[in-house]
Amino acid sequence: MFITFADLAKLKGVSRSAVSQRRQTGILKDAIVKVNGRELLNKDDAVRLWDQNSVPAPRPITAQTKKELKKQVDGMAADEIPDFNISRAKKEFYTAELARIQVEQQKKELISAKEVEKKSFEMAVGIREAFLTLPDRVSNLFASETDASAIDSVMRQEIHSCLERFVEAA
Repeated sequence: MFITFADLAKLKGVSRSAVSQRRQTGILKDAIVKVNGRELLNKDDAVRLWDQNSVPAPRPITAQTKKELKKQVDGMAADEIPDFNISRAKKEFYTAELARIQVEQQKKELISAKEVEKKSFEMAVGIREAFLTLPDRVSNLFASETDASAIDSVMRQEIHSCLERFVEAA
């Protein structure tokens, strides 16, 4: 079956000038046949030559929803190299996460683990010191006291005052 150069352009989904350029380079010369003084193409030979000498068109990028893309990014190993769109999505996700963390830190809604550790240590040392100095503070009161309920009352009052100091500090 014979076709025109325009028919080949339609068949392959390219412009007429693309077919003309291939003709000028000689790629299609084996498919050209003269019929009634007119140059036509042998359809099968022209398609075969076109396909042999063409670079495949790039695949279109399929649109993904944010959820699908996030699921795909989360399922990847850290050292796996994803395609460009996935890498960009991953970068944008982590950039947004860093921005969220910075905002929370500035609002004092989020503090570093080192700060918490330091503050907890300071409070623990303070509590320990308050209880270790308790006997020094109450020993004079108990020296002349013989009533057990009075001693109990003073001890409870001192313990409560120690603990209240740290509740207010936190």
